[in-house]
Amino acid sequence: MARLFLKRTLSGFAPADEPSQEVMRKYKVGEVYRADVVRPRSYRHHCLAMALLQLTFDNQDRYTDFTTFRKAVALAAGYTTSYPDLDGVMREEAGSLSYDSIPDDVEFGRIISSMMNVCAHILHDMGIDELEAEVSRYCDEHYGQEAA
Repeated sequence: MARLFLKRTLSGFAPADEPSQEVMRKYKVGEVYRADVVRPRSYRHHCLAMALLQLTFDNQDRYTDFTTFRKAVALAAGYTTSYPDLDGVMREEAGSLSYDSIPDDVEFGRIISSMMNVCAHILHDMGIDELEAEVSRYCDEHYGQEAA
């Protein structure tokens, strides 16, 4: 099952970003598909979070895999899930940023704020204001004005 983001237009639903356009191209025109339409937490906030992580990943040299990098940032930001392993030892793993995992905008904002601080440190103690401006610009370039 594919997940894509749609925006409501006068003529129906349209892809909200380039990745969603790519997914929609795989579906045949005229075919009937089933969808569960839900309004996720702020799409703009989600795009800003992805832009923050991608921009920081692109400008660091320690990690070569984005998923591993994202998990390292989440751990450093204190966004973890704890569970006991088979021996009863408590383990921690990075929390997911998915809409289903964090449906609340307030909680998501708190997590991303912590991640912003971690990313600013990774980028050689870049100022938060400067990083926020760069992330916003990156988001507009890569996710389009639809994310605004």
